[in-house]
Amino acid sequence: MKALKFKGDNLYLEVDQYINGRIAILAYTKDDLYGDVTKNLPFTYLENDNEGFINQYTKSGGLESKLIKLGIIEKVVNTIQYNMEKYDKVIFNLEKLREYDKDGIDKYLESKKEEEFE
Repeated sequence: MKALKFKGDNLYLEVDQYINGRIAILAYTKDDLYGDVTKNLPFTYLENDNEGFINQYTKSGGLESKLIKLGIIEKVVNTIQYNMEKYDKVIFNLEKLREYDKDGIDKYLESKKEEEFE
């Protein structure tokens, strides 16, 4: 896994998926969970498999900006109100994300192919 330098830490991104099939991205330091990059908002519409919502902590802490600079987030589509919080809907560059977690992206994309055939 490729490390991402952020505020003096090496962060490692892990790609997984939520139970509803949406992309889930977590960030870890060498020893601990740093935090959830994404937030699962199950009652919101996503058009494509490369879209997701950014956790409020990720945005306010500056990690969203870092992911944009690195090209992992291609675009912030809009900001939505969900319950008491606001979340950015983003488009991820899955090829760029693959540089940080090849196995996770491959597994995620494989699951999307399987869904097409169900």
